[in-house]
Amino acid sequence: MVEKQNDDVLEEKRPSQREHRFGKRFKLVVAMSLLLVIFYAGYLYVASPAAIRKPTLDHYHFRMQVLVNGKAENFGTRKYQIGYAKDQCNANLPEQPIHFHDNKDQFVHIHWKGMTGGMVLKYYGWNFIGGMSNALGYKLDNLKDIQKVTTRGSYLPAIPKDAVFYVYVGDKNGYKEKSLHDFTHQDLEKFFGKASDFPAQTSNNQLTTLSNGLFPKAYAHGDEDHSPTTNKVEEERLARINNLIGNVVIFVQNHKPTDLEIADRFSMLEPLSDSTCGG
Repeated sequence: MVEKQNDDVLEEKRPSQREHRFGKRFKLVVAMSLLLVIFYAGYLYVASPAAIRKPTLDHYHFRMQVLVNGKAENFGTRKYQIGYAKDQCNANLPEQPIHFHDNKDQFVHIHWKGMTGGMVLKYYGWNFIGGMSNALGYKLDNLKDIQKVTTRGSYLPAIPKDAVFYVYVGDKNGYKEKSLHDFTHQDLEKFFGKASDFPAQTSNNQLTTLSNGLFPKAYAHGDEDHSPTTNKVEEERLARINNLIGNVVIFVQNHKPTDLEIADRFSMLEPLSDSTCGG
């Protein structure tokens, strides 16, 4: 009788087959969930360029003109423009790396280091660099606050069938042809052959200095004087103040533009101007 009672107690302590199967399934679900999380995290990392997943503060500008079958896109229109805080003389990393604002055409504002022309074009609708749809990638520098860096929208005009991209850099004094691949895949500083003069940064994106002597308080914003300059020294001063690294003109058409057409675009560059410190 005692032996039978002991057998009954042991039987109660043993898990039933149903409980055993449930335990195995639960462990399998947990393991698969962990694998999915790891796989997704790996995907976000691989699909996000280093400049996006771990951004570093920068602030430079370049002029960009895009002509599709002879018609120049106006980046001064509302769809391309964003508002911004007028006083951004600080070390805060902007949420987005690329902007047009102040209702100015041509003038591209770059706020993160390592941007490429391909990122700029993808941001506004032309994707030559692949990656995620409707996003440049994910900002992963703070795993407690992962942020998707979405594109602005599909605003650039449709690319005509059989069109070829002709890319030129220069100014009113001259120009040279460059490849679309270099524009879309190279760091813009390398593409233009000029480094940003943005101040030194510490590892946590805090500016080490922002004094008048080391960095002028002007970045192409605010109350500008839009009158064109003719003095070479003044132009060089404004280019330095605006931290301008270059000018690019992109023709999208089925025939190569003439020298006159190219020179004409570089004679119509958006004027540089003094301004208050901005974004």
